[in-house]
Amino acid sequence: MRISYNWLKEHLPLNVPAADLSKHLLQLGFEVASLEHTGPSFTGVVTAKVLAVEKHPDADRLSLCTVDDGSRQLAVVCGAPNVAAGQTVALAKVGAVLPGGLKIAKSKIRGVESNGMICSTKELGLGDGGGILVLDPSAALGQDYAATLGPGDDLMEVEITPNRPDCLSHLGLARELASFFRLEVKAAQPAPAPKAGTLDIPVEVRAGQACTRYMGRTFEGVIVGPSPAWLSAKLTAVGLRPINNLVDITNYVLMDLGQPLHVFDADKLEGGKLIVRYAEGGETLKALDGKDYALNPSILVIADAKRPVAIAGVMGGADSAVSAATKRVFLESGHFLPPVVRKASQSLRLRSDSSYRFERGTDIAAVQTASERAAGLIAELAQGQTVGAADYYPDPAQPAPIAVTAARLSNILGAPFPPDAVQNALKAISARLDVEGDQLKFTPPTWRGDLTTVWDLAEEVGRLLSYENIPSKASPVALKPSRALPSQLVAERCARRLAALGLFEAYNYDFVSDKLLAKAGLSGAFARMRNPLSEDWAALRPTLLIGLLQNAALNLNRGAESVRLFELGKVYQRRDAGVSEGSRVAGLLLGPAAEPDWRLKPRALDFYDVKGLVAELLGDLPCLEWLPLDADTAGRTAGDPLFHPKASLRLVLPQG
Repeated sequence: MRISYNWLKEHLPLNVPAADLSKHLLQLGFEVASLEHTGPSFTGVVTAKVLAVEKHPDADRLSLCTVDDGSRQLAVVCGAPNVAAGQTVALAKVGAVLPGGLKIAKSKIRGVESNGMICSTKELGLGDGGGILVLDPSAALGQDYAATLGPGDDLMEVEITPNRPDCLSHLGLARELASFFRLEVKAAQPAPAPKAGTLDIPVEVRAGQACTRYMGRTFEGVIVGPSPAWLSAKLTAVGLRPINNLVDITNYVLMDLGQPLHVFDADKLEGGKLIVRYAEGGETLKALDGKDYALNPSILVIADAKRPVAIAGVMGGADSAVSAATKRVFLESGHFLPPVVRKASQSLRLRSDSSYRFERGTDIAAVQTASERAAGLIAELAQGQTVGAADYYPDPAQPAPIAVTAARLSNILGAPFPPDAVQNALKAISARLDVEGDQLKFTPPTWRGDLTTVWDLAEEVGRLLSYENIPSKASPVALKPSRALPSQLVAERCARRLAALGLFEAYNYDFVSDKLLAKAGLSGAFARMRNPLSEDWAALRPTLLIGLLQNAALNLNRGAESVRLFELGKVYQRRDAGVSEGSRVAGLLLGPAAEPDWRLKPRALDFYDVKGLVAELLGDLPCLEWLPLDADTAGRTAGDPLFHPKASLRLVLPQG
């Protein structure tokens, strides 16, 4: 997730440099994949006015400019062709430091003294525009130009582990850092109380097990337009594109509090009501991405009286989206079961920032907090007047307390942490910690759904008190190697022999594409994946040779003249009762029969090279009988389209 350091500090009084904060986050289990500084990275640059421009006496492409920096007039040599008298420019005075560490000093250029440099956007690190940067003529002279651009920011790409969906927001990460640094999280901005009364757009929840909470608010008198600069800047910083004030408010609350929201144009809802239900057969929805999706009965939807208007927890519909003409809106804030959202997202191949969070689990208490926060912003930025609010919450969440002792947690961690330190660590996570003698009764907050056992608490204590305080000790348990299975011994023997015969072992995935199966001339009912990651991994391989042929093609395309490969692995066949698998070994030889040698005449590989290799691999097995591959053996005919029927043989080991 992309985190703005300035935004993070709105929730937490941090005084740690962003680079150091990255190290602390890694200590907590969150890797910072990248750190980018934005904003001005120069000092000593002021706004100035060009009073006069004359030709340099000794250079055709240079100009001698007289510049007023608000306190005195300076002579500055400039090489930009677009410099002109009367312009307001960015002047790097003597002593200024530009991006890259360039320090401006008084110097002579072609015999003429220059007291600074008139800067371009490229020289200031603000873009690649050509020529000098021309500013607004009304800008006051002598002011620090960096200050006019606003404060810089540090943007961090933080890797959030799947078990910590509570940290997929600025508030969530601030809570985590507050526990670590023992700081207080700043309270959220208060929202206006909703207007008394019921919703004029009633909500009916028919799928209560999949939707455990649903809060709705209606607003009238809404004015849809561009967002203010501060809101657009925040969204842009974290990689989101500003759309309009209403949509931007929902995205802002999502990134701030971690709770997905959605706004409907209330006048586009048929029948004047909303229903949370599963889709019916044959229903479709045109989503906000402009694509039409066929829905099935396993997909939870938000519907009006006639048709679905949103895929619950995934994406809204285009037909009910807000537009510049919208006057009445319905604000949705809900809590949907993670497996339901995950199944819908995967079956439709549709991902969004909302589904990413719902799939992992959101805080059910944030449904109300986020709705109130958005309501306040809609009133402030879109002049929306709250008509009514309703909250479907039949079974309020009650996190189960966890009983434990400090000694028990220390025993799990393998280090004697002081009881006071353990209690302080747990209090930093949740204020609901009851202490009775040695017994601790910890009740996790609603946003920490990952804390359910004493081992979870031990992990938290270890993280907050630092794993470095746990001594390293050798395990007293002596592990004995397990005995290898006969099949494993045979596979190991084959691998050693083939390697000794000059072949290199290849490793390929068990998955193949339909395209490769068709290329190999294979047909029939193959073992297939129900939910493949891509089309290239749609089926399970029926033979090892497909992968080896790909390996050979890769080597030949890169200039290899000789290819000697083998692979040990499993192949899969579709049966009436399911899928059967078996272990196989396969080899592939290409190129000349031997390495070039002046004593030997070059020759190509032939059948006898392969026969000798197989005989060496199998050792002293008696009664080897070589038969054509398409010959009938014991009533079985087994032709293989990968081999030529008249240029291939099968080795048969007689039974008995």
